[in-house]
Amino acid sequence: MSLRANFAATLAGNVAFAASQWLILSLLAKLGDSVMLGQYALALAVVTPIAMFSHLNLRSVLVGDVERHHPFGNYFAVRLATTLLGLGAAAAAAVIFGYARPVPAAIGLLSVALGADQISDIYYGLMQRRERMDQIARSMAARGVLSAAALGATLWLTHSLVAALAALAAGRLIVLVLYDHPVSLARREPPGKDWDGEYRILRQALPLGLVLMLSSLTVNLPRYAIEARFGAAQLGVFAAVASFLTVGSTAANALGQSAMPRLARYYSANEVRRFRRLAWQLMAVAGALGVSGVLMALAVGKLVLRLVYRPEYAAYDGLLVWIMCTGVLSYAAVLLGYVITSARVYAAQAPLLILVGASSAVGSWFLVPRFGLNGAAMALAGAWLVQLAGETVILRRALVRMGAAE
Repeated sequence: MSLRANFAATLAGNVAFAASQWLILSLLAKLGDSVMLGQYALALAVVTPIAMFSHLNLRSVLVGDVERHHPFGNYFAVRLATTLLGLGAAAAAAVIFGYARPVPAAIGLLSVALGADQISDIYYGLMQRRERMDQIARSMAARGVLSAAALGATLWLTHSLVAALAALAAGRLIVLVLYDHPVSLARREPPGKDWDGEYRILRQALPLGLVLMLSSLTVNLPRYAIEARFGAAQLGVFAAVASFLTVGSTAANALGQSAMPRLARYYSANEVRRFRRLAWQLMAVAGALGVSGVLMALAVGKLVLRLVYRPEYAAYDGLLVWIMCTGVLSYAAVLLGYVITSARVYAAQAPLLILVGASSAVGSWFLVPRFGLNGAAMALAGAWLVQLAGETVILRRALVRMGAAE
């Protein structure tokens, strides 16, 4: 499939999945209340960094393995092992942190749902390497629609967050078993099972796992500060408003995923001009997405918040403007991250993300108590600015290795 066709398919799948995540927040707000939404957001904020570390961004490593140094079986074995370890870590976190009910149960169920997503994701790596993003799109749409519908129906019948999240996890597992596994292995890759190969994959991917965990912490540290300072209800409000960032990030991730196999080939073949041109095109799209989001928030923010959630959320239209301003930096950082990863620059990203996470922590510590929810958005903006600057430096060094630096 062409890059345009792959992007269209990926965008469609990501839009469907992102819309389902948005629908989940809307259902929790409408069928529950801001406290239930805050409990969900808190559980997700606890689980996500753990899941991101166990994720290892292994799909990107698989796609970037243009020379097929390792068979798919090795990648799958690593993903299965790290996913199981992640489930254990999430269960431990649910006990150690001592949150009030139903947050511990929500943490456990969300970890199961994200674990199923991780197994689906490694199958996506096979599909992506074949540039069959249409298959990934069908799976993402099915996962999103089925899990959101299951959660909504269960929440309407039981008014229980725990039961609703159990239904959501079941929906993710069904798609994994009935679609992802059989479709991805329709053209079976050469089997592989060797400890040395799996260890090499794990060693190569560990920096990316750290990067993903730190990226997740960067986003979630302001949420921890909001919950600690203002409680679950205000965290629910922030999570609802911040979810509008997914509109642009969905398009950014779709474009990055579609472009990554081609970028990896350009870099491997030392096709400097093509690599640079595609990277600049990605940055231009990021800027357009960010500016569009800010204009939307200024023009129809109140109306959108009222329609998607509840009338009382319209009072937070100023927060929505702040959030969408951070998106200008966020989308650029996301796409630049795909460019760097396609150049197989892994280890250098970890120190940068430590600095980015520290920026988020410091910003949250000082800005949330003083400026409330707006302060959380300011903390995110500062962190993403640091990330964007660091990624620019890393990319330039990669280009130097290609002999392309100006």
